[in-house]
Amino acid sequence: PDCLKKAGLIDIFETPYRRCEKAILCTKFSLAEESTTYATIFALAIKKDPYLSQFKTHFPNTWSKKSCDPDFANITHPCRGSSHSCGFPEFQNLDPNTQRPCKNACWRYDFRFRLQKSKDTNGFMIQVEEANGLGDGQKIETEMAKEVGLKVFRT
Repeated sequence: PDCLKKAGLIDIFETPYRRCEKAILCTKFSLAEESTTYATIFALAIKKDPYLSQFKTHFPNTWSKKSCDPDFANITHPCRGSSHSCGFPEFQNLDPNTQRPCKNACWRYDFRFRLQKSKDTNGFMIQVEEANGLGDGQKIETEMAKEVGLKVFRT
């Protein structure tokens, strides 16, 4: 986390945002050795943009990822991040004290939770499409956004 804070990907202090709507980024994973840096550069650009920086924006690549899907991002796997579709037990996904996803939650459960939080604030999802198209995880996230009824903008 310290490295991500120094890079500007995680807020060091609780930042007040001008807009109440929450946003979420839908990107290919960009912090792995074999990944491109496109999503990370995009996330940093949002923080500097005069308009988009007004929204609290979740960048999911900065968090640990677990999955109930043995293949991690197999689009045919039934998990769509709900307590009914996820293969992880509820206690692994949801902290009963905070009512927020646990550190070891399924990434799809965590992502859907944040999609719903964005929807509840009349927010949106920004889907960052790279030159070679959407990744499998992004396709799953698109389906979940549709299920939640969240507006999606694609780059």
